[in-house]
Amino acid sequence: MGKRWVMEMSPQEARRFKLRRHNSRPKTRLDNLPEDVIQKILSRLPLKEVVQISTLSSGWRHVWRYHPDLIFSVEKLFDGKDKGDQEFVTSVNDILKDHYCTAVNKFKVNYGLSEEHGDDLDGWLSFAVLSKAKNVVLDLRPPPKCPDDVYNFPLHLFDDRNSSCVLSLRLVLVCLRPALNFCGFANLRSLKLHRVYVSKGLHCMLPHCAVLEWLSLTDCFMPSFTMSEPLDHLQYACIQNCSLQSMELHAPNLTVFNYSEQDVPIVLGKFHKLTKAKIEVLSDSDNLDYTFSHLVRAMSNVEEISLRIHIENEARQFMTDSRCDFINLRHLSIEVLVDGDPGCSSGILRLASLLELTPSLEVFNLHVSYSLKFACTCFLLFLLSPLSSGHTICMKLLIYVMWFTTATF
Repeated sequence: MGKRWVMEMSPQEARRFKLRRHNSRPKTRLDNLPEDVIQKILSRLPLKEVVQISTLSSGWRHVWRYHPDLIFSVEKLFDGKDKGDQEFVTSVNDILKDHYCTAVNKFKVNYGLSEEHGDDLDGWLSFAVLSKAKNVVLDLRPPPKCPDDVYNFPLHLFDDRNSSCVLSLRLVLVCLRPALNFCGFANLRSLKLHRVYVSKGLHCMLPHCAVLEWLSLTDCFMPSFTMSEPLDHLQYACIQNCSLQSMELHAPNLTVFNYSEQDVPIVLGKFHKLTKAKIEVLSDSDNLDYTFSHLVRAMSNVEEISLRIHIENEARQFMTDSRCDFINLRHLSIEVLVDGDPGCSSGILRLASLLELTPSLEVFNLHVSYSLKFACTCFLLFLLSPLSSGHTICMKLLIYVMWFTTATF
């Protein structure tokens, strides 16, 4: 009946009727919604789109202020077209000036700034602290022309209770100077440092990260990594190319360990729960004994190990006093550079003794790279040695032999 009545109206009357019916519907203004509801709606959209939405209505012009993710990069601000340092800094300052979300989820700055812009960077990080940002990322690549211009990260802003909301912190191309009395990051779970200059080590900072689970230090410059106190909650650790002169780590609950450094003095506590490890010793001399005596020995329960080592042909001793150190090891991968006198084979044949220490081994991958050519009989002896050592397990032995006149390891 109602539809037939509308059809009998003139086109002008029908339009007026539909308009009255539309206007009579109850309206809900976006700015009248509770703040937590607004945050949930806007959190599903990029900040740039939220800013565009705010231009559709005068009542919406402030909705972007609630956005929980603040990501500042050339891609996000300028569609990938770099407009220079000053334009970037001005844009970030303008956004933060009018933003008042008190529960920021992610705060990220990805732009090549230096100590020259230290005041602005300090202000941005202060905003991150005051807005209770959970995930903080400061990536200042590309690096400044002068290394002395690297930005000094203001750790004092994150001291004590100011940093209690920070769950993850990632820093790239900054200078970190932890003070002896620093006591922040009580709830930090993830710390990632890349190309960071650490002047005094992290021993006065990490003990206060009581719930730290993930630690990644890559291409940093730090004189030492010495943690005599155990990191009880640490589950993942990656330490690579940090020019360390000494190393000490105690993490009883560690499950994954990636390590790539020189053969420096090292102390490792027992990793009772370790399941996977990747070890690379950066050395021009034979380091098989060092690798097992100082590194692998702490991983008696590990299930999978990948090694990258250097072996000298003339080396004879493989120091070990236990025949069953790795009773849970099932997957062993070794990438080895063999160097020295081609008339000797004792160096490479030491690898055969590893099979006597791994009664549960199922997969053994060996990648061999030579700087000088060897006789193939060395490999035949190596292949036959497991058969005479009592191994009755089903083993897959994959050997990749690469012959080079010049080492490419």
